[in-house]
Amino acid sequence: MQKKYQTQELVTLLQRLVEGLTWMSETDAPLHVVYWDNSMVIKSNEQLLQHTQHPLTAVIEVGEVDQFFEPAVTEQDWFGEAEKETAARYRSLLSVLKQHLSHLKVYRVGEVEIDVYVLGRTEADSMVGIATQIVET
Repeated sequence: MQKKYQTQELVTLLQRLVEGLTWMSETDAPLHVVYWDNSMVIKSNEQLLQHTQHPLTAVIEVGEVDQFFEPAVTEQDWFGEAEKETAARYRSLLSVLKQHLSHLKVYRVGEVEIDVYVLGRTEADSMVGIATQIVET
């Protein structure tokens, strides 16, 4: 059985896992760790928009984690060693997120320049995950 991390240990582990990783879209954006204590459990899209300081009229889509990560974790025939290593790092990141967080969802906020939040709950009822930005024209 895998060890369940305390919230701060999990945040530290995630910070190590995302270090130097970028999410590729029409632009490459860094990933960073998101941590909101248990007073900020997101129970509605409106709460997420308020907490992330987006207008309440912003477009928000909620998706599944596996679908979001699929392009990053799937190795292609043409991958060299660097690409294979990056895919392995994303697989490790996805594994930790799925293993240690419940209610894991992907929130895409905005259009064209989209803020992405991959968030779930810890056993202590805090919200933890990663965030990045993607560009889709």
